[in-house]
Amino acid sequence: MTGESSAARQRILETASQLFYQKGIQNVGINEVIAASGVAKRTLYRHFPSKDDLILEVMQHRSAQWIRWFEESVADRGNTAKERLLATFDVLQGWYAKPDFRGCPFINAVLEIADAAHPVHQVSVDLREAIRTYIMQLASEAGVRDPGSFSQQYLLLIGGASLMATIEGNPAGAQQARNILSVLIDAS
Repeated sequence: MTGESSAARQRILETASQLFYQKGIQNVGINEVIAASGVAKRTLYRHFPSKDDLILEVMQHRSAQWIRWFEESVADRGNTAKERLLATFDVLQGWYAKPDFRGCPFINAVLEIADAAHPVHQVSVDLREAIRTYIMQLASEAGVRDPGSFSQQYLLLIGGASLMATIEGNPAGAQQARNILSVLIDAS
């Protein structure tokens, strides 16, 4: 892939990602992605033969970006594993408070694409597993007795906090989840 071709592909991915997140996957057509990214129709279809291919690549790209951002942001906020575990909800609260926050893009995608066999569902499952694995590692380092169960409980907290932020338009659920997480850590 040439530099120009790679740049066009990246521009399409970034543009589609932004449009899908702000308007919803089903509400964005290929022509809108083409117009907003400033590429020719042929260029888009050379990189992404169908809208489903584009959706999948956008979600895979977004997933890799999200987990990298999450882990790096958490690492910057704590010296110990316990501090980093608690900091996860500080990081999330900052995300939820952004003016363009429209909910978790992975939950949104699963809700929008009803076909459970669609590959986007697996991207969301894989990201959930990456989060769980990261939390399980931190929990183990923090001395939590059962990091596996703890990581599952954590996923319930992050899902609830994300849903509250989406529905209520208020990031305060992250602080409540952080308080509950602190109790769970101390109880272990």
